Amino acid sequence: TLEVLESENLIEHSARMGKMIVDALQPLVQEYECFTEIRGLGMMIALQFAEPSSLKLKLSWKMLEAANKGLFSQMITVPLFQKHRVLSQVAGHGMNIVKFIPPLILTEEDVRWITAAVSDVVADAHRGPAAVWDLGKTLATQAVRMKTGI
Repeated sequence: TLEVLESENLIEHSARMGKMIVDALQPLVQEYECFTEIRGLGMMIALQFAEPSSLKLKLSWKMLEAANKGLFSQMITVPLFQKHRVLSQVAGHGMNIVKFIPPLILTEEDVRWITAAVSDVVADAHRGPAAVWDLGKTLATQAVRMKTGI
């Protein structure tokens, strides 16, 4: 493993690809009011979200947070996987930080795929109540499938 890491320059490659992801997603922080920060170290990437200021989005945010603190992050992680097959997870209970750690062998094409997926999902999350409704339907459907074994 150490030989492959060294011979294929995977450490340098992951630092370069991780920076490429962070740089590509940075404009979304200015575009979407609840996307507050993107940070990364190598291939460890974190997307941080916070309560928006516009009334429509603020109401949706408060509704989700009242149901379960940190639930907004599920509006990011669930469609990232279901629609785009990008595996991510909430950084911790009650947190609105989504993290993902792509493989060290990521290509530039993969970086474009990930950034397009994140952009699509964050845009959808900013639809307000409609996005909350979609998440509720998805979670309810999954719960029924688990309960019935379908």
